[in-house]
Formats: sequence, C-alpha cells, structure tokens
Amino acid sequence: MRKRLAAGALAGLIVAALGGVGGPALRFDAPIPGPILVGSDDASLPTLNLVVLGDSYASAALPFDRGTLQVLGAPSVCARGPAWPRLLMPTNMRLSLTHVSCSGAVVADLVDRRMRAGEILQVQALSAETDIVMLGIGGNDAGFSEVFAACRTEDAAACVAAGERMKPQAAALSGTLVRLYRTVLAKAPNAIVIVVMYADSLPAAGAPGLDACSGLRAPGDSISDADLAVLAEWGTDIADRVRGAITTVNDPRLRVADLADAFLGHRLCDPEPYQWGRDGEIPFHPNAAGHAALAARLSAVLDALVTEGAAAHR
Repeated sequence: MRKRLAAGALAGLIVAALGGVGGPALRFDAPIPGPILVGSDDASLPTLNLVVLGDSYASAALPFDRGTLQVLGAPSVCARGPAWPRLLMPTNMRLSLTHVSCSGAVVADLVDRRMRAGEILQVQALSAETDIVMLGIGGNDAGFSEVFAACRTEDAAACVAAGERMKPQAAALSGTLVRLYRTVLAKAPNAIVIVVMYADSLPAAGAPGLDACSGLRAPGDSISDADLAVLAEWGTDIADRVRGAITTVNDPRLRVADLADAFLGHRLCDPEPYQWGRDGEIPFHPNAAGHAALAARLSAVLDALVTEGAAAHR
C-alpha cells in the first residue's frame, strides 16, 4: 500500500517523511492526467501526492501546430512533455505526480475555464488528498511575450511603447494572483503550496557578445541594451507582483521557490544556454538542460521543507 503524508501543516509533512485561453463551457467529466510516480525508487520513503499547475514553463511546451493546436509527437494538446515536474528527485520522499499545467495558460485557465477541449480545469486536480502543489503562472497574464516580441524585433521606442501599453494588464496581475492562491489553498486544504518563480534567462544589458548572438537575434532584429533593460524591468515587476500577492494572502502553507538565478552562467547567448533561442525547438523556453536545472533546484526546495520541519520538532 502506498505510504502517504497528511500535510495539512508542515509538521504532518515532516513526521511522515522522517519515520502548478479561453474555450467552451467547462466539462467536469474530462480525465485528470496521471498520476505517475517520479523521484526515488526507494520504496521505504513516504510517497506524497504532488499536483503541478501552470503554463508552458512547467508543461515543457512541446512543439505544436499553431493552427490546429495539435501537439507534434505528444499525446496532450496542452503540450506536456519531459519538463521539470517529471525530473524531480528529492532525497526524502517519492512523488505521485499529477501534472495538469498547460502551454499558453493564464490564471483564468486554472480557475475559471478549461483551455483546450478534453482538458480539465486545472484546479480540479486538487483535493484534500493533495500533499504538495507546485504552481507557476503569471507571465502570460502580464503580457510578457507581447513586450518581448516588440523589444526583440522593433526599435527602442516600440519596445518602451509595448511596455507602457501592457502596464494595465500587468497591474491587474496582483489581484488575480491573490484570488488564485486563495482558491488553490482552499481546494487543497492539507497541502503545502509552492509558487514557482520564473528563471532569469535573458542576457543582461551590456553582456558581451550580444551582436553575435544568433539565439536572440535574427537578421534585421534590433534588440539593444535599452530593450534588454525594459525586459529586465518587466520581469522584475512580475516577480514583485507574485511576492506581493503571497504577502497579501499571508498563509503559512503558501511558499515561494525563487529561481531567478537558476540559469546563471547559462542564459541565452551564454556558451551553453539553458533556454532555446529563436531557432530552437521551443523558442525562448527552457531546453532539456534548463528543465534538469529547474528540477534540481525544486528538488532541493522539497528537501528543505523536511529539514525545516525536522528542526522545528527537535
């Protein structure tokens, strides 16, 4: 029989361990993907129910036809592939993974509407049996891809204008995330909820070799240090809104995994980037090495929960 933790509070987690657009009306009969067992093969370890919610940074965004929305070579129209959730390897637990993140998702696709035919509403995967939730969302809501496209392909004025144009959308993210976090906590009342931040993957303004960076530029593209500065500011704004929403919710079960430096030394235009470039399989998303790096960091986050709880119970 599967060993399971009651993780209504961190103490429950520790005692057992030591002994995360649009569409038709919701269908509640859609199958929930998984679960699959990931992590250690050590059957003596407790097995936790993990649910992952979010967007393409969690789903892996496998290649799909943008006309038909059919994934190329994968069964899920949400483009779930060998992303970091399947690579998690904490040392103190095994994980029964239910992975419902979806490429292109915004917060409404998690709580209000299903994104693709045949898919569940993401929060439907949560229950009182859920031990851990990992949740990564917000970039699509804030319009980051639109700003990035303008900054990468147009002049500096257009880049700044795109940022200004999307500011109201970004400002609305704060309240949207507060509602999301409260919904997730309510639907998984016995779970630790870990908000997974985005990794900084673009080169910094002034980084060497930008002019020769084919992963970032195409002939005629005009990204500049000023454009990169706008994008860095935009990314910081999203991160600040995530942290602000967590502070507003103020629930001890709600945690954050800050991955800002997870790609340090391996950003786009570095010799061995952890992100696909413009000609990559999934442009401007983590590649296989990137997902492995994210999994390593997030496995450490899971192990730290156990360490933290053990110290509290000495």
